[in-house]
Amino acid sequence: MSRQLRQVSWLTLSALLMGTPLYTLAAEAPGALTIVVKDQNTDRPLSSAQIMIRERETDSTRSVVTDAQGRIVVELLDPGLYSVNVAKGGFSTSYEPSVRVVTRKNVKIEFELLEQALEEVEVRAQQPDAFASASSTYLDREALRSAVGGGSDPLLSLDGLPGLASASEFASFSVRGRGPRDNLLFVDDFPFDKAVHFDATLGEEEDVGGGGRFSIFAPNVISGAEFSPGGWSAAYGGRAASLLNLEVADGNPSPSASLRFDIAGYEVGYDGPAGITEGATLLVSARRLDFGSFFETIEELDIGDPVLRDFIVKSVIPVNQNHTLEVLLIDTHEDYTRGVTHVFASPNFEDAALQDSEQDSDLYGLTLRSLIGEEAVLTNKVYYRTSDKISSEGESFPDLVPEGSPASSFPVREDIITIGEGETEVGWRGDFETVNQWGVFSAGVRVTQIDLDYNTVLDGDWIRFVYDDDDFRPEPDQRFIVLTPANINSSLSQNETNYAGYVEQAFKRGDWDVRTGVRLERDGFADQSFASPRLSVNWRPGNTIRYFATAGRFHQSPRFLDIAANASNDLETEEITHASIGYEYVPSNRWSVLTEAYYQNLDNLVVDLDRASGTFANIGDGTSYGVDIVANSTIREGIYATATYSYNDAKVDRKDGRGDVAAEFSREHVATLGLTWEISDRWKVAGRYKYLSGRPDDAFIIHSDVLGAGQPLRYSKEITERNVGRKSGSAILNVRVDYRRAFGPIDTTAFLDIINVTAASSSDDTDFDYRRGIEVKDDSEAEPLIGLRLDYAW
Repeated sequence: MSRQLRQVSWLTLSALLMGTPLYTLAAEAPGALTIVVKDQNTDRPLSSAQIMIRERETDSTRSVVTDAQGRIVVELLDPGLYSVNVAKGGFSTSYEPSVRVVTRKNVKIEFELLEQALEEVEVRAQQPDAFASASSTYLDREALRSAVGGGSDPLLSLDGLPGLASASEFASFSVRGRGPRDNLLFVDDFPFDKAVHFDATLGEEEDVGGGGRFSIFAPNVISGAEFSPGGWSAAYGGRAASLLNLEVADGNPSPSASLRFDIAGYEVGYDGPAGITEGATLLVSARRLDFGSFFETIEELDIGDPVLRDFIVKSVIPVNQNHTLEVLLIDTHEDYTRGVTHVFASPNFEDAALQDSEQDSDLYGLTLRSLIGEEAVLTNKVYYRTSDKISSEGESFPDLVPEGSPASSFPVREDIITIGEGETEVGWRGDFETVNQWGVFSAGVRVTQIDLDYNTVLDGDWIRFVYDDDDFRPEPDQRFIVLTPANINSSLSQNETNYAGYVEQAFKRGDWDVRTGVRLERDGFADQSFASPRLSVNWRPGNTIRYFATAGRFHQSPRFLDIAANASNDLETEEITHASIGYEYVPSNRWSVLTEAYYQNLDNLVVDLDRASGTFANIGDGTSYGVDIVANSTIREGIYATATYSYNDAKVDRKDGRGDVAAEFSREHVATLGLTWEISDRWKVAGRYKYLSGRPDDAFIIHSDVLGAGQPLRYSKEITERNVGRKSGSAILNVRVDYRRAFGPIDTTAFLDIINVTAASSSDDTDFDYRRGIEVKDDSEAEPLIGLRLDYAW
C-alpha cells in the first residue's frame, strides 16, 4: 500500500509543478536554427536549396535559401515548434513536422536529400542511409528523448519498431524471434556491444538471458537511431537479428550547459563550440545513477544496489573544406551488490542469492571523413575498446537460523563462483563510396585484433536445483546436479585478428534501385573464412507505392563466454539465410503503410549441451518466418498515430531427439498502438498500448526433499521439455506527459513517464524457490519515471 501512496504522491506533485501559473514570467528570448542540407549519396553541400520555416502556433512563415556551403542561419525565432520543408530541383523533398527552437540557443539540424527522378516524392525527416535495409526506420533526437515509455533511456524509445519486442521497463529487446544478444549494435559506426548496463553473467535464468537493463546513454546524447530488422548491406556483419546504429549528437553552434535530474540520479552536460577550429563543436555528458537509493525510496529493499556512471565526449573538428575529424570518448562503470540485508527483505526469502559484479567498459574512436574529387567519400575509423568485468555469486541460508533472526546471523557461502571477462579490441574500419555511371559504388575493409582473458573459478562443489533431464548426474535418481571445480573451472587467454572486406554496387535505372554486394570475412576465434552475399531491390512505379525485396546470408559469431566456458567448446559461426519481400504505400503525406514478409533459414546454431560442464556445440538448426506491418499517420498537425503488428513463427531443433520447438525468445504476436499529441509549444502527451503473446514455456517436474533425511528441506525443478506451449500474453499501457518552458535564461523541461499504468501482469518472468518448491512470478506494477532538465544557453 505504501508503494501505491508514494506513486500517487509523485503524480500529484508533478501535476502541481507543471500546472502552476507562471504569469510573472517575461517573454522568452528568441533562438535560432542552423540548417545544413547535403546530398545523401555524395555528402556534398547543396546550395540554393529552398527552405520554408513555419511557426506552428502563429502560422507565420519564413523562406530562406542555403549558401554555397549548403547552410543557412535563421535567427530571431520565437521559442516553440516549427515545421521545416526543404526542396531542391532533382532531389526528393524533405519535411520535418516538429522542430523545436529553444530560447537563446542556436540549434543545428541537418537534411540529407536523395537524388530522385520523381521530384514529387516527399520524405518525412531523415531517411536511413544507403547501407540500411529496405524496411529500416530512423528516429531523430526529439523522437528518442520524448518517446512514450522511453523515460530516460534511448533504447527504451525503440518500442513499436517493426519486428521488435520489448516486454518491460528495461532497455533490452528481441527481434523476430532472436534473443537480445543477437542484435548488432554500433555507436557512430563503431562496434560497441557494451552499450547496456547490468547484462548479467550470473544469476537467475531470465537475468542471464535478458540482455541488460539500462543503456549507457542519457536521453539527449543520441541524435538519431537507425534500426533495421533484417536484410542490411554487406558493410555490416557479426550478428543476425537486427542492426542498430546510434549517432552521438554533435555540439550545436551556440554554447549551452545542462543539468538533469531524475528519481535515480543526475546528469550534467555541455553542448556548443569547441574553440579548436572554426565550426568545431563539442558535446560532453556525465551522469551518475544510484538505483539502490531509488529502491530504498520506493521500499523495494530486496533488489540490491545497482550504481552506474557514464562519461561521453564527442568533438567534430572541420580540418578544411574536404576533411573533418571526429573524436568519440566513452567511459562507463557499473557496480551491483546484493547482500544478506537484501535477502532479509525478500518475501519468504524466495531469493537467497548473494551477488557482486563490477564492469568498466571504454571506447575511444577517431574518424576522418574526406571528400575526394566531386562525388567520392572516404571514411577512416580507428578505435580502441576495452572491457573488464568480474561477477561472483554466493548463497545465504536464512532457513538455517530461527525465524526472526537478524540478517547478520544468516549463514552464508560467499563467492561460490567467480567469472572474469576481459576484452581488449583495436580496430580499423575504412569505407569508400562514390557515384558512378550505374549508381553508387561502395567498398570497405575491417581489421580487428581482439585479446580475450576469460576465467571461471568454482570454490568447491555447488548443488543446483534447476536442471534439464539430460544434464549429467552420476545416478539417474539424483534429483539435482552438482557443479564441480573439475568440470566448471576454465580459462581462455587468446588473441586473434579478424578481417572483413566488402564491395557493393547500387544500380539506379528509372524506377528501379538494385543493390548487390558480398562480404568476405575471416573469423579468427571460429577459425573460419566465409562469404556473405547480399541483395536488395526497390521498385517505385509512382510516388505513392514502393515494392522491395532483400536476400542474403548472415553469419553470427559465437559468444566469447560460450567459447571460454569449456576447453572443448570449439565453436563456429551460426549461419542465417534471409529473404524478404514487401511494399510501402503512401497515399498522401499524412499516411503510410509498410508491410514486409520474411523467411530465415537457421543453420549451425549454438546450443548448450550440459549445465554441469558448460559445454556447447553447433548442432542446432531451425527456421523463422513472419510478417511486420507498420502504419503511420498524421491525423492533423501535432497529432500523430502509429500502429504496428508483427507475427513470428521461429522454431529450433536442438538435436536432442525432441524435434522442432519454439525458439526461446519467439513471440507469435506483437501489436502496438501509439498516439502523440503536441497540445502546444509547451505541452505534449502520448500513450502507447502494446500486446505481446507469451514466450515459450517449459514442461517440468518438481521433486521434494531431494537432499534426503537429515538435510535441509529442498525442492528441485527438473525440466523435461523445453519451449513447449506458451506463457500467457500481456497487454501494457504506457503514458507520458512532457512540459517545457523558459524561466528567464533557463529552459526547463519536465516529464512524467508511467510504464504499465494499469499494473498488468505478465507471466514471462518467474523464479523457482527451491526452499518452498514453487514458481514465483514477478509482481507487475506501474513504474513512474520522472525527470527534470535545465538548459542554460549563452
